Order: sequence, then C-alpha cells, then structure tokens
Amino acid sequence: MYTKALTQLDKTDSIYKQVVILALISLLATSLIFGITYLLDPSTIANLNASENFEAAPWVVGIFISPPIETFLFQTLLLLAVKRLTEMNGQSDNWFPAFLATSIIFATAHGITESSFYLGFTNTINRIPLSIALALLAISHRTKENGMPFVAVAFTHGLYNLMIFVVVIGMNLVQLNL
Repeated sequence: MYTKALTQLDKTDSIYKQVVILALISLLATSLIFGITYLLDPSTIANLNASENFEAAPWVVGIFISPPIETFLFQTLLLLAVKRLTEMNGQSDNWFPAFLATSIIFATAHGITESSFYLGFTNTINRIPLSIALALLAISHRTKENGMPFVAVAFTHGLYNLMIFVVVIGMNLVQLNL
C-alpha cells in the first residue's frame, strides 16, 4: 500500500494537484474517523468544542505558523534522521522506516497536548490520515530531482488546517442554531 501510494504520487507532476488531492483525501479520511468516533460516543462533539474553538488567533497560528515549523521538525529533521539511520544499516533505498516513524510521531504529537486521555487518543487517531499524507508527500518530493518537499508539505498542512477551521466554524454555527 505504501509503495503503491508513493508510486501514484510520483506520477503526478503538478505540485498543486498533489497538495489539493492529499489535503482533500486527508480531510475525508479524518471525517470518516471522526464519524466513527461520533457513532461510538456522541459526546465527541461536546469534547471537540472543549478542545477546539473558533477564536481567530489560534487558527492564524494553526494555518500560517505551525505548518512550516512542524514541517521542519517532523517531515525534515525527523524524516532525514531516520533515513540516515536506515542508510547506516545498509538500506540506502528504504524510506519506509522514516515514513513510519514520521507518521506515528507527528500524529502522536498532536494528541499529546490534550487535557484528557480520551481527547488525546481521539486527536491522535484523527491526525493519522494527515500524517501519512504529509510523510508520503515529503518522501515523494525528496526523491524527485526538482522536488520541493518543504513547500509542498507546509502548504498541504496549512490547507488541511484551513479546511478543518471551516468545518469547526460550521459545526459551531450549526450548534448555535440548534
């Protein structure tokens, strides 16, 4: 699955297509996971509102400031550090350990800041599609001759956060009308 997804991503030459498609797929997968979580525990909406709000300042940070910082930490430093360790073990063409480590640590880092285990776990699970998409995008661009991994990943992450912002505002507006 990993190899097939990476091959499909490499076939797409347009960075804009990659960014939009990965952000939308991540959002759809996150929505599916959130829907399943809601079916298992309908109080998820209340817990989400306790965790997320639609004040402007946190979202400006989440859309414009955090994505480049997180891209540098996770999809650049961590990805390349694990790749270097893999190369030291004699597997120069193997990106899978770097993909796996980056995906798991990125998703977990987003859940660890929550106030309860339940919110942390839910937030981590909801970030898995995005973490997989960003790791695949970073690897795809790192293996291309003229790839732009930092720009592609940071922009995809920011676009995803913007879409989540729109969804959260919509959910809050729906709740206000209920």
